[in-house]
Amino acid sequence: MPEYLTGLVARQLFHLSEDHFDGSGLTVTTLHLACEMACHNVLVTRYDADDASVGIRNDIWFLGDAQPGSYLEAEAVISYIDRKRIVFNVFARSGVAEIARGQHERLLVSQSAFMTSLAAD
Repeated sequence: MPEYLTGLVARQLFHLSEDHFDGSGLTVTTLHLACEMACHNVLVTRYDADDASVGIRNDIWFLGDAQPGSYLEAEAVISYIDRKRIVFNVFARSGVAEIARGQHERLLVSQSAFMTSLAAD
């Protein structure tokens, strides 16, 4: 298993189109995907051949909104590590305004074992 350290950081940038919005504004799905991808980006650069991760918890609070045509930038920072469970602080911005923050957890798994378990179900 690769070594991860608290403080490692990565980002994900999305160009927002009308498809990323519903009647209430930016969709929860879009925001969560951006935050999950930022977390994935922290981990993937250190993966060995059979490594993967699965999101196991998302607690993200909306503080504002974005507009179609703007950019959504999600940032993830490793805040806690418990063996194969990694906790991230996540932040999302549209332009310079912070529009969301929270925590996301991922579990490091063997890709082959995980895929085998899915086929068994």
